[in-house]
Amino acid sequence: MGNKFNPHVLHAVLEKLPEYGLELVETRPDENSLVIRAASGTVAQISLASVTEYYAETGDEKAPANFIAGIAEALTQTQEGLPEWEEARGHIHHAMCPRMPEEEALPFSVGLTPHSARHFILETPSSNFCLTPNMLEHWGVTKEDARQAADENGDRLLAETELVVQEGSQGVIGYFALEDETLSAALLLAPSFGARVGERFGWPLYAIIPNTRRLCVFSKDYFEAGEESIRDFVERFYNDSKCVTPELLEVGPNGIHAVEVLVDMYKGTEEGE
Repeated sequence: MGNKFNPHVLHAVLEKLPEYGLELVETRPDENSLVIRAASGTVAQISLASVTEYYAETGDEKAPANFIAGIAEALTQTQEGLPEWEEARGHIHHAMCPRMPEEEALPFSVGLTPHSARHFILETPSSNFCLTPNMLEHWGVTKEDARQAADENGDRLLAETELVVQEGSQGVIGYFALEDETLSAALLLAPSFGARVGERFGWPLYAIIPNTRRLCVFSKDYFEAGEESIRDFVERFYNDSKCVTPELLEVGPNGIHAVEVLVDMYKGTEEGE
């Protein structure tokens, strides 16, 4: 992939980190992202793609500072600002992110495939926050309580969301008309996912989720016919902000498994040459 950092944006972001008690853990030039740690110990991978794009379009010199301020707020949200459990319970969802080493992983992150992991988020009007042990302690609930809430909310969201089916020369592909596309993984990880889509696309089926806003499902036969277009789609959106996984996923009775990596993750680097 090569180095995707904008030098000016990168320098401005790194300069602001200490002001908010944030520590740089690792730079990931291929993904245009940084791994940072908050004073609380919470580790997160943040993509610079959106702020870089915004800066390129507007030239707004405050953009990097505003970006880091928002990240800091999300990572250091105080318990006093949390909704009570009765309200929060209906807004906890499963989410997916790139798989990271254990010492850098998000709280409650569990490896799902070689390149992806699952975790929990709290959906709020302004942003989605990763659940942390401190949040569960504040509510007086367990990880299992959070998982049960995420399961129930995923099933409800799946039932309420239209499955859009598109037919073409290569076959049929489906996607969900979500109002908040960042909750796509909540649908894929919902316990009722197979019952909702299996009859239309077969079970097991294939899925791709290159970033948090793009989830497509299709049959195994469709992949054989439309492999080139699917690879192009994944390459385009995996390189976007909020990437999840470049893998082709098989979803079935035995859970989610990676079939293969659809894009060259090291394109343009020495490893891929």
